[in-house]
Amino acid sequence: MKQVYTNENRLLAMNSKNRLENAGINVRLKNEYCSDGATPGHQAWLELWVDDGDYQDSLEVLKTALSDCSTEWTCQSCKEENSGEFKICWNCQQALSV
Repeated sequence: MKQVYTNENRLLAMNSKNRLENAGINVRLKNEYCSDGATPGHQAWLELWVDDGDYQDSLEVLKTALSDCSTEWTCQSCKEENSGEFKICWNCQQALSV
């Protein structure tokens, strides 16, 4: 198994886990319940691990997810700038037209 992702933010780690699972990739989550006493919980980041054969596919899934969120777009209705993670304009609620 290979580690494909780690993050201190549980929300981001679980979102990445969901993206991988939706792509049909089995994911093992590590450090979800870090209570060994040796490492404080805030220092044990969540880790996503996949089988060696799924490693490259996993990297592609996560890379695509990150690139989807980084492209800003301008609303055709109100001309407001929106971050890539928004699919609906935050200002006028017009959906992103592709």
